[in-house]
Amino acid sequence: MCALSTSSNYRPYVAHSRQAVVNEQALHSETTNPTATVVLTRPLVMSTHKVKKFQPAKDLLDSARVRLLAFWQEDDMEVETDVNTKTGEIIIAENISLKSYQKYRESEPKLPVNIRLVNEKVIAYEVPLTPHGVVATRITSLILAWNNQLIGGNEDDLIIGPNSMYTADISIRPIGRPRPPAGSSCNSLGLPYPTMVVEIGNSETIRSLHQLAVGYFSPQTTIQIYLAIKLFPPRQNGTIAMLALLYLRTSPIPVIPITVTSFGTAPLGHPTLTVLEDIGIHHHAITGVGFGDNPCNNPGIQNYQIHIPAPELFNGVPGGIPAGAANGFDLDLRELQNVVRILLGL
Repeated sequence: MCALSTSSNYRPYVAHSRQAVVNEQALHSETTNPTATVVLTRPLVMSTHKVKKFQPAKDLLDSARVRLLAFWQEDDMEVETDVNTKTGEIIIAENISLKSYQKYRESEPKLPVNIRLVNEKVIAYEVPLTPHGVVATRITSLILAWNNQLIGGNEDDLIIGPNSMYTADISIRPIGRPRPPAGSSCNSLGLPYPTMVVEIGNSETIRSLHQLAVGYFSPQTTIQIYLAIKLFPPRQNGTIAMLALLYLRTSPIPVIPITVTSFGTAPLGHPTLTVLEDIGIHHHAITGVGFGDNPCNNPGIQNYQIHIPAPELFNGVPGGIPAGAANGFDLDLRELQNVVRILLGL
């Protein structure tokens, strides 16, 4: 995890990474050296006191955006030599209270980067590029078309701990899930937690996406299903790798995905396989492209269906699972691959 700073009143922070760690001049240059190690000239918040009002400067967020894009454009972005930068995330502030962060999120809903609060640290983790948006739209439309007793949301702020808040790319709630008691809601609106959340990673790394399972399934939440979709950069030969990981709270080890499927037009790269092994996902547990299965080149191929179970999806609904939904929902990964390929002209 890298760091950017926010005030010259604090000591500078040295970020070590063989990836795109650059100074402010290089941040706006097209000739960035991805192996640079520098002292960042903007400040990391290192105060031991809580910051009463969180208000990062626009140029700080813009710099984080350029850094994240540089991470994404590296073919071997998943492999880092510094343990603190393995996630490809950027710390932009520390000692931020949940209350202060919530106020900022409510007043500044549109930002050049996606951020989240993790144990009082504000982290920039994703640049929401167009493929990110089209995949989110396609997933939402498919699942809501399947059953009209579900409500979908985008960019849903969710409290996942006393000092942590994530923003889910997609949230799915069954109609009729009761509002929780005071102090147990997912955000300031007093809403119940969704039963399913989805995260889509462009610049966000697999490590970062994987780590979210711990928060989404924390004792604070009642989220049952977490789906992570990773979109890799297009390759020079016009192919692209994609990966889906499905996590269930009800599985024996909730923070390890029950399904891991490669569904792009290219196999996963060796650095990605190394990362998956490192986080506890072994090669024999992965299916799809590059793992002995047929290509993901038509709709309806069984190996490329991500099964979303109905009991988890309609968890907590007094009336139980609606008629016709008992068999659950199958998300066809070919649908996601297709919209990305059409968008990018691949």
